[in-house]
Amino acid sequence: MVHREENETYRRIKARFWWEGVEKSVKKWVQSCLACQKRSQSLQREQGKSKATSTIFERCSIDAVHIKSGRWKYMVVARDYFSGWPETVGLVKLTAKAVAEWFTSEWICRYGSPKEVTADGGPEFGKKLQDAVKKAGSRIRVTTPYYPESQGMVERGHKQLKDALVKICGEDGGKWKKYLPLATLADRISTKRTTGFSPFELQFGQLPVLPIEIETKTF
Repeated sequence: MVHREENETYRRIKARFWWEGVEKSVKKWVQSCLACQKRSQSLQREQGKSKATSTIFERCSIDAVHIKSGRWKYMVVARDYFSGWPETVGLVKLTAKAVAEWFTSEWICRYGSPKEVTADGGPEFGKKLQDAVKKAGSRIRVTTPYYPESQGMVERGHKQLKDALVKICGEDGGKWKKYLPLATLADRISTKRTTGFSPFELQFGQLPVLPIEIETKTF
């Protein structure tokens, strides 16, 4: 399982295991991770608060990021404003049609219609996506560079996902799409400073069962 920074890694382990000196062990282990040290040089804390919302899946934001490695060139991320829950997909070509079909099947069909969907003014979020959102009964808010807070939450999430992919892929960066579901899981189970809970906890009301809990016997 991909790990995060010291505090988040310690939180996950403490919730499931105990041994004498666990906090020191976690600190030493994370500090020994070369990928962590490289990525932490540019680490920024989550800042600010999302636009007020009090219900999960009431509002979400969609954005895309270009990935230079491999055949799959774009990662599209939809993220719930309240919980931070992400859905992701890797695309070879970024088109409004592809994004609209993905958002309809992987978000609207799973979680229902949000009241509002925020997207930037790029062509990949053009008429086909806007029509799909409106057809679902949702309002779409197309942002511009003049709204500095508009896509901040989802764009901060890009760094978390890319950090996870770097740690998981190692030298196999060209196959990042293969590992995207695992990076997405790591994001879902990571505590958000804005809520004090992970998206998984807010979505399901419990901690996730991780592979290590099945593989490791506790007494």
